[in-house]
Amino acid sequence: MSLMTLLDHAAGGTLYSELAQNLSLDEVTMRNAMAKLCPAIAAALHDQAAKDDELFQSLLDLIEDGEEAATLDSPRSVTSAEAMADGARILSDVYGSRERAVAALRKVEPALPENDLNTLGPICATIVVAAVAKANQPMALAAAQSQQAAGGKSGFFGAVASAIIAGIISALVKQFSPRRRRTTNYSAARNKRRTSRSRTATTRRSGTASASLENVFKDILNNLGK
Repeated sequence: MSLMTLLDHAAGGTLYSELAQNLSLDEVTMRNAMAKLCPAIAAALHDQAAKDDELFQSLLDLIEDGEEAATLDSPRSVTSAEAMADGARILSDVYGSRERAVAALRKVEPALPENDLNTLGPICATIVVAAVAKANQPMALAAAQSQQAAGGKSGFFGAVASAIIAGIISALVKQFSPRRRRTTNYSAARNKRRTSRSRTATTRRSGTASASLENVFKDILNNLGK
């Protein structure tokens, strides 16, 4: 499923309308702006992850965690102060600085007012990372079933399948537990990645080839923007 198809169906099809209300934009303007900004950020994230293995490993950590994908079904959570800071961190990691990110996104969407671009950029960054996580859940589960049938282990998805299944179980538990405001995970994953050099992380890094990166982004980058 392409990036924009994921976003069109997110939160039961209300992603754009809910974000538009929060940012005082109309729904059509919001959708049109995100249709330009989100694919541009996704492509830049892919390119930077190809050069920055630590960034790529952080993305794998988020997929393992199993919670980041839930952001797509909770649009209001990405407009909190914490989520905005998380999105700004993503932009800085991808483009080199917040200023470079704004300049790059301005070229992609020159019609959006400056204040709206400054606000929507971090929101789109967080949503893109959530979309990457969500796009990889079905593939990971399919790989886990295949490997279980074969009785073997191979590739990135074999390494994270059990963690994602655990995440799904955790999500079901949370569904019947008192609701609490969800916090964003990207900054936490990056900080953990930079301060912890566990044996597991080292093993996963050594076994991650460029093909794994392409697999992670395959559905997101196919038919980009459509």
